[in-house]
Amino acid sequence: MKMTRAGSSIFYFGFWIVVCGVSLMFFPGLCLGIAGMGLNDVTVPRLFGMVLLFLALYYFLAGRHPEFWPFYRITVFTRLSAFIIVTVFVLFGIVKPIVIGFVTIDALGALWTALSLRIDNKNGRLVPYIPAKGNNERL
Repeated sequence: MKMTRAGSSIFYFGFWIVVCGVSLMFFPGLCLGIAGMGLNDVTVPRLFGMVLLFLALYYFLAGRHPEFWPFYRITVFTRLSAFIIVTVFVLFGIVKPIVIGFVTIDALGALWTALSLRIDNKNGRLVPYIPAKGNNERL
């Protein structure tokens, strides 16, 4: 089955996550410097980069399967929330304004997914969730 519009937005957003993950794993000092942050020990940013690479796999897999549309929908919420939270952090002086640049890409990806979900729904491309037989659990 061909990817839906929303699925494509999720799949291709996975590449942004890969870029961020690889950057943090192999160039943590550079990434932290761009963000105006400093750490003596870059172990945590490297581990976070690894987690981002693993997260990218979820995006690649989910994007290719239209039945994962509930995942697409929740990413709209989380990616827009990241933008709002970082903006609040900037307003309170917790992080430098440059950090908004990183989450702006997240927010734009979220808007792309949200609009794509609307189009896919209008065109009947969202696959309904059907629980497995004997499983009354809903998403």
